[in-house]
Amino acid sequence: MTMKQHWQRLQTILTTPHIEVTLRMTLSMLLSYISVFANVPYITPIELAPLMGILVPFLVMLFPTLSFSFGSLILPTFSVFLYCFVSSTALLAIAASESGGTVAFIACFGVWSFWNCTSLRWDKSEGSKVSIILIAVVFQTVLIWPTFVTVQDGFTVPDASLLPNTQLALQGYLADTVAIATSMGVGTHQLTIQSGVLQGIVAQVRIDDENEASTYLPGGMWLVKGMWTYSGVNNPLASYQNMMVFTCWIILFLGVAVLLPPARTIRSAVWRGMIPAALKDAAGILRAHVENVMGEVNDNDDANQNSNANQEKEDDDNKHKAKVGQLQGKCIYHMNALFDGTLAKYTVFEPRLLTNPCSHPPEYTAYYLAKLSMLVARVSSASVGIQLFTSREFCYDNLSSGVYSNAADNLEVCAKALATGNAGLLDDISYVNSCSLSSGGIAGEGGEDQNSLKDEDAFEMHHRTEEIAVMSKKWLRAMSATGRKGGADSDDKDVGFCSKESFASMLQNLKPWIRVHISHYIHLFQHLLAPFRKSTWQSLMDAESYDFIKLIWCIKYSMGMVFLLVISVYWPAYRTDFVLAADDDPMKVVYAIQNGGWTMVAYCFATTQTAEGTVKKGILRMAGTVTGAFSAWLALLACESSTFELSYNLYALVAWMTATSFIATFIATERGFGARIALSNSFGFGPIYFVVTQILIVSYVSMIFGPESRDEVIVNRMVANLLGIVMAIVLAVIPPGNYGGDPGHTRKINNFHWHSVQTVVELLISCDDVADELLAKNIQTLDSLSSKILRKSASMQEITVDFEKDAARLQKMTCFKVDPRVKMELGKITRDIYVASFVPRLAAKILKGESRLLLLEKNGHVQQRLEEIRADMANDGITATSQTIKENFHIPSSDLPDREGRDDIDLLLLTIQWLITEMRGHNGALKVIGVNRCGIYQNFNNKRTTSI
Repeated sequence: MTMKQHWQRLQTILTTPHIEVTLRMTLSMLLSYISVFANVPYITPIELAPLMGILVPFLVMLFPTLSFSFGSLILPTFSVFLYCFVSSTALLAIAASESGGTVAFIACFGVWSFWNCTSLRWDKSEGSKVSIILIAVVFQTVLIWPTFVTVQDGFTVPDASLLPNTQLALQGYLADTVAIATSMGVGTHQLTIQSGVLQGIVAQVRIDDENEASTYLPGGMWLVKGMWTYSGVNNPLASYQNMMVFTCWIILFLGVAVLLPPARTIRSAVWRGMIPAALKDAAGILRAHVENVMGEVNDNDDANQNSNANQEKEDDDNKHKAKVGQLQGKCIYHMNALFDGTLAKYTVFEPRLLTNPCSHPPEYTAYYLAKLSMLVARVSSASVGIQLFTSREFCYDNLSSGVYSNAADNLEVCAKALATGNAGLLDDISYVNSCSLSSGGIAGEGGEDQNSLKDEDAFEMHHRTEEIAVMSKKWLRAMSATGRKGGADSDDKDVGFCSKESFASMLQNLKPWIRVHISHYIHLFQHLLAPFRKSTWQSLMDAESYDFIKLIWCIKYSMGMVFLLVISVYWPAYRTDFVLAADDDPMKVVYAIQNGGWTMVAYCFATTQTAEGTVKKGILRMAGTVTGAFSAWLALLACESSTFELSYNLYALVAWMTATSFIATFIATERGFGARIALSNSFGFGPIYFVVTQILIVSYVSMIFGPESRDEVIVNRMVANLLGIVMAIVLAVIPPGNYGGDPGHTRKINNFHWHSVQTVVELLISCDDVADELLAKNIQTLDSLSSKILRKSASMQEITVDFEKDAARLQKMTCFKVDPRVKMELGKITRDIYVASFVPRLAAKILKGESRLLLLEKNGHVQQRLEEIRADMANDGITATSQTIKENFHIPSSDLPDREGRDDIDLLLLTIQWLITEMRGHNGALKVIGVNRCGIYQNFNNKRTTSI
C-alpha cells in the first residue's frame, strides 16, 4: 500500500462522524485543561480555573457538535449564568440583611428552587437548564467564596477555611493595615482601611504575643455590593466580573468543537439526508400500492388458468407484505424524525457566513425547510394511510393507479433534486411552474385528464406532492447564489433589500436568536400567574394530566436541596465531621465545608425528570465517579515531581487528562450521524462523570491542596458525590414518582385524540340543517380544532418522548427496565397525530363545499352512519375491544353524482372508523403494559404485579 493510499485511508477514518466528533470534543477539553493548569495571571479568574476544567468537558459532551448548537445552546449560557448570578446576589442579599439571616436564606432558596423547577422543568427547550441553574447558584452561594455564611458573619484572614489563592489575595489587600496595627503593638485594634480595594472598610486587627496578625472584616451588604462593583480577575471579591470572564472562556472553548472547520450543519443533514430518504420510502409505498392493484387485476384475469401457480403467488404475496411492512416502518420513523419540523427550525441558528450577504436580500429560509419537513412527514403519513385503507377495500374498482404512480415519480424527482441540490430537476414536474398551490392541478402521464385524476385521488396525493415540489424549489432557490426572486408566493418580481419582505425576513431570522436568551425569563414570569388560574387547579385534580405527579416531583427535588442545605448548616456532626481526614489535618475544615456543597451538586447532577432515569443516571454517575477518582489517583501518583513548582509535572497531567478524555468520549459517542447529536443514551453519562470527576480531583490537588492531601481529597470527593447520588435515588423512588415507562403518558395523547374525534362527530351531527346559523361557526371550530390537535399533540409527544428516552437508559439492566412496547405504541400514536388533525380539516372542507348537502341530510345515509359512530363511541368508549358498527361503508353513487364529494365523505367516515379502531387498539396495548419498579412490573389498570 502506497503512502498516498495510507493517507487516504487515514482521512476516511478521521472523517467518520464517530472519530471526528471525538476529536472535536477532545480538542475543546484540551484547551480547557491548558487554561486550568496554565493559571495565567490577569486572564483566568481566581478560584474559577478548576471550575472551568469541570464545566467545559461536561457541556461539550452534552451539546451537539453541529453548528446550530453555538447559537441555540452555547451563546445562551451567558444569559443563563447572568440569571444565576442575579439570583445568587438576591439570595446573598437576603442572608446579609438585618431582617434576613440563615433561616430567610434557606427558605428563599427553597422557594426559588421550586419556582425554577415548576416553571422550566416540563418544557422541552428549557428543562435541561434547571440542573445547570441550580448547580451554578449552589456554587456561587455555598462553594465559591464569598458564601452566604461569609456575607452574614464576615471573614478572618488568615483562616484555614479559605483556599490558598483567596487567602493570598486578601492578605495583599490588608498588608498596609496590618503593618499599622503591628506598629501599635499587641492587642486588638479597630482600623479603617485607608487605601486599596477595601478602602473605607473597618477592620479589626488582633496582634498576639508572637506578633502574628489576625484580621477580621465584618459581613454585610458591602460584600454583596462589592460582588458587582469590584474588579480584577485576581480579586476574589469581584464575583460578577470574574463570572462574566469565566463564561466568555467557556463559550470560546465550547465553540471550538462546533465551529472548527469543516463546520457540520443540521441543515445539510435534514435537507440532503432525512427528507430525500423519507420521500423515497413514501414513493416506495405508493409503488407497492400500484403493484398490488395491478396484481389484483392480473389475478382476476388469470383466475383458474394455472392452479399450480398458487404456491408461487402466495410466496410473492408474502414478500410483498414484508416489503410493505418494512417501508411502513421506515415511513413511521421519518414521521417521528421530521415531526413538526423541529430539527429544521434549528437551521435559523446556522447562518451561511460564506455566502455574500450583498448577493441577495435576506430570507427566512428556516421556515422553508421546516414547512418542507412537515409536508414530507404528512405525505409519509398519507402513504401509510393509503396502504392501510386500501387493505380495507376502500378503493373503488375503477380507482386509477396512474395517480399514485405519478405521485411516486414526482416524489422521487424531488428526493433526487434535494439530495443533489439541483433545482433544475424539478422542471420535469410541469405543475411546479404552471399551477399554484391552491389549484390542485396535475399533469398526468399519457395526457390523462387532470380533473379525472383528481376525482380518483381521495387522499389528495397530487396536491401533497405539488406542495412538496413547490416548497423544494423555493428551498433550493434560497440556497442558490442568487437567492429569492420575487415574494414569498410569487416569482414575478425581484425583492429589494429595503422591501417589506426583506425587513420581515430579517426580523424572523433575528427573533430566535433573541428569544433563546430571554426564554427562561419568559417562562419564569409567566408561571407566576399559574396559581391564579382555575385551569391550573383543575389539571392537578385530573389524573390523566399527570400534573399532580409533576408537582410532587418539583416538591421532592426542591425539598432535597433544602434538606442538604439545612443539615450542612444546623447539624454539627454533618457540618464538621462529614469528612475523612485526620484530626490534626489543617485542611479538614475546608474538606468539611466543600463536602456539603459537593453533595448538593451531585444531587442535582444525578436527578432527572423520571424515577428510572434518576436511578440509572445515579448508577452511571457512581461508576463514573469511582473510575474517575481512580484515574485521577493514578495521574497524580505518576506525574508527581519535586522539580516542578507545584510538585507536579503539569505537562504530563494535561497529556493524561487529554488521553483519558479521548478514550471516554470515544466510548460514549454514538455511531454514525447520531454522534453529532448526542452521546449514547444508554450509558453516555458514565464517561461524562468519569471525565468531570477526574479533572476536579486533579485540579484541586495539583493547584490548591498539594501532594500531601491527595488521598484525602480523592476520598472526600467520592464520599460527597456518592451521598448526593444516593439522596437523589431515594427521593426519586419514594412514591408517588414520575415514571417515564408509565404508559399513561402515551395514553394521554391517545385519549386527547379520542375526545377530539368525538367533538368532530358531535359537531357534524349537531349541524344537521344546511340553513343552520351555526354552520359558519362550526367550520371555524373545526379548522381551529385541527390546529389545536397538531399543536397540543406535538407538545405532549415531545415531553413523552423525553420521558421514555430518559427512562430507557441501560435497557439491559433488569431493574427499572422500560417495556419496549411503550416506544412502539408512542411511534404509532405519533403517526395518528396527523390523521387526527386531518379529520376536522377534511370535515371543514366538506362543509364548505356542495357535498355538505349529502353530509347534513337529515336521516340520510351519512347522518345515520355518524349516529352509529357516536353511539359506538359513547356506549362502549375507548376501552372497548370490538366495535358494534359494520366495518365497511360506502355512499351509494345514486346519493351524489359528484365523485369527488362522495370520496371526501367516504374518506372522512372511513378515517374516523379507522382512528376509532386504532385508538382502541392503542388503549388495549397500553393497558397491559406495567411500570417497572425495582424489577417488578406494576400494572395500575388491573391492580396486579408480575415479576420480571
